[in-house]
Order: sequence, then C-alpha cells, then structure tokens
Amino acid sequence: MTVSGTNDRYLRSDVALRVAYEKMEPYLVALDFVRPVPESDGKFMYIYSDTSKSGDTKKKQPVGYTQGGAFPELDFSRPSTAAALMESNGFSVRLPRNVIRQDAGKNEIMRCYENAGFWLAEWLNTKILAAMTGGATTPTWTPTDTWDSPSATPVEDLRLLKYQMRREGYPYRLTDVLVDVDNLSELEAYLTAMDISAVKQERIYGMPGGNGDSIYVPVAGCTVTGLDSGITEGYALAVDKGNPACEYHYYVDPKFGTARITYTTMQDGKKTQKTVPNMGVHFKSFEEDDTHDTIMQFWVEGKPVVINAYGILYDNGI
Repeated sequence: MTVSGTNDRYLRSDVALRVAYEKMEPYLVALDFVRPVPESDGKFMYIYSDTSKSGDTKKKQPVGYTQGGAFPELDFSRPSTAAALMESNGFSVRLPRNVIRQDAGKNEIMRCYENAGFWLAEWLNTKILAAMTGGATTPTWTPTDTWDSPSATPVEDLRLLKYQMRREGYPYRLTDVLVDVDNLSELEAYLTAMDISAVKQERIYGMPGGNGDSIYVPVAGCTVTGLDSGITEGYALAVDKGNPACEYHYYVDPKFGTARITYTTMQDGKKTQKTVPNMGVHFKSFEEDDTHDTIMQFWVEGKPVVINAYGILYDNGI
C-alpha cells in the first residue's frame, strides 16, 4: 500500500538517501582506498593478478639486432579472471501511524534516516576492510615493540613498513596506514614526548595534535589514520591510495535508488552541496496493511574484491 499522510513527502527515496548520505560521509573512510566499479547487473567479472612484471616467467631481455635478423617476439602472463555475485545487505525500520500523520513526526523520520546512514556506513566500512585484510600480504617486518610500550619506536616501524611495500615489478608505494584509534593515540603520545627540534619533528617524525583522526609521518611517507572500528587493535593495514589493490563493485536498482546523490556537507567551515555516485544504497517505504505502520527498508548492494594481494599489507605487533 502506498504511504500517505502529513509527512509522506519525507518518505521519498531521494529525501531518505540524501539525509542518510549526509550522515554516512564522515564515516566512509574505507572507500578512499578502493576503486569503485559500477555494475549493471547482480553478477560481475573482475581481473586479478599475482604476477609482477619483473617476476613474469615469460619475461625476455632485449637482444642485439643485425641486418636481416628478427627481434624476439614477446608474450606475457595473462591476469586471471573471476566471477562474483553482488551481495545485498540491509534492515528495516518501523514507524507508527501517528508519526506519519503528525507535523512533529518529521523529526523522527529524519532521525531514522540519520541512524540508518551511520549504521550503513559502519557496516560498509567493516565489510571493505574485512576484504582488504583477508586478501592482504603479511609483511616480513618486526616492530620494535607494541606501541604502548616505553621501548616502542613507532616511526621506525612505519619507515620499515614503507620498504615492505616496495616490490620489483609492482607499482605500489606506501601512502596510508590504517590502525585502531588506540594505536593512533599511542603514536601521538610518542611524538609528543620527543625532545627534538621543531624543524626535525616537522620534517622527519611528524607533528602530533590535529583533530585526532590522522597523523602524517614524513620519513615514512605515509598518513596514519585511526579508526573506531574495522581494524583490530595492535594491527596495521598498509595501502597505496594512488593504486588501489581492492575494488568495490556495486549495483543501483533504479527503482529504489538514484545513480548520484546530492547532499549538504561542511567544507572549510561552510555548508556546501556535494554530488557523489551512489555506492549501491537503496530505500523503499510502504504502509503495512494490518497495522498501518510505515516500514522503511534500507539496503546496500555491492561486493569488495582484492585484485592484487601485494598492494595491501596487514600484520600485528604494534
């Protein structure tokens, strides 16, 4: 049954997705480290590789050329292709009839959208991070000690991790390390306690403080970001933001979602309109016949896949 009443205009998909995305944006950290791939169906193909250009068994070296001779013909190992199915995950929220028919009910509807946005973002982050950690390579480093120890040297650990990311024939370079927020706090405490010149601190070790979300460590060439969920305390997830080794394939059903979503966000302290691709988030509302309650459904259709394990490092010890 179609929903109708005083607040029915707020139950449209475009309104629900706009408000939900406003709440989702600050928490969608993991999407910064994947390559989004829109799909037109519930199933998709993707390409992955476990062979570097340098380690290719078909690799050949240039040879000398003589008049009338021929250059060697090159071939190279082909990447592998895999098939996967889109995954759909969601939940529903029930609103009583009196919420829909009263003017004050708008606030309750908006609160539902905001909560749903936060829950969806938290779930999507965890799902992407789980795929990345599950498909990552374990580095051969040994951190000096856990970062809460007086003998720990977090900056040296990160510097060593930088070179673990380098592999001949692969383009990956360390740009970001994702850790639990407690480990970020320990890094900040380590930097705060250093008795060195301000110039050396800024140019080599990094400056503590800021908003508590991340710290840039110059000597390691990476930004360390602390997450509230998705990364186990004591573990580090190292990635190359410029060369994502994980893809997020998603599908938007035009009946329940729009390809792009425009919402309000803060930029440089000012409110601004932002338009982004819809990463598979859907919404539907309807009135239940027997109770006349309004049921609001939210779901996400998408799946993250790792396309090269050497582009992601994951290990504990910090």
